[in-house]
Amino acid sequence: MQWQFVPALLNGLSVTLFYFALGTIGSMVLALPVSLAMAHKHRLIRLPAIAYVEFFRNTPLLVQLFWLHFALPMLTGFNTSVQQTAGIAIVLVMTAYMAEVYRSGLGGVAKGQHEAAFALGLTSAQRWWLVVIPQAFRIALPAIGNTLVSLLKATAILSILSVPELMRTTSRISDYTADPILFYSISALIYIALGLLLAQVTRRIELRLARWGAP
Repeated sequence: MQWQFVPALLNGLSVTLFYFALGTIGSMVLALPVSLAMAHKHRLIRLPAIAYVEFFRNTPLLVQLFWLHFALPMLTGFNTSVQQTAGIAIVLVMTAYMAEVYRSGLGGVAKGQHEAAFALGLTSAQRWWLVVIPQAFRIALPAIGNTLVSLLKATAILSILSVPELMRTTSRISDYTADPILFYSISALIYIALGLLLAQVTRRIELRLARWGAP
C-alpha cells in the first residue's frame, strides 16, 4: 500500500460525503411538498409535480449533469461552477426519487387513520403532521434507506465533471501509480462499508420506532 496517497483518498471521501449529505438533506426536505403536490386534486398542481418526477427519474444523471452545466447556460445565460452544477443535479434528481418514495409511504397509510384523526377534531395540518406523515415515514423507511444507498453510489458520476470526489481521486491516483486494481479495490471497499453503515442506521431507526410503539 502506498500510504502517501491516503490523505488524497480521504479528501476525496470528504467531498463524496459532502455531496451525499447535501443530496440527503435537500431531497428529504424538498420531496415532501413534491409528493403532496403529486396527490393534489387540482391538475395545475398535480401534473407539473408528476412531470418533474418522471423527467428526472427517467433520464440518466450523466445526461442531466451535461445539460445543466453546458446547455442551461446557453439558454439562460446563468453559469455555474462544476461544484454548483453537481450540487444542483444531485438535489434535483434525488428529490424526484425521494418524492416517489414518500408518495408510496403516504399511500400506505390506512384510510381509517385519516378518518380517525378527522373524528378527533384535528385540523388538516394536524392530521398530516401528527398522524399521517409519521406513519408514512415508518412505512417508507426501508425504501428511503435504499434510495440513500443509491445516492451514495450516484456521487461517483460527478467525476465526469472533474469534481474531486472519491472516484475522481481514485482515477487520478491510479493513472499516476499505474496500479488501478489496488486503488479501485480500496474505493470499492469504502463504498461497501458506507452502504452497510447506512443499512445499519436505517435498521436501528426502524427498531427504535417499533420500540416507541409507532403505529
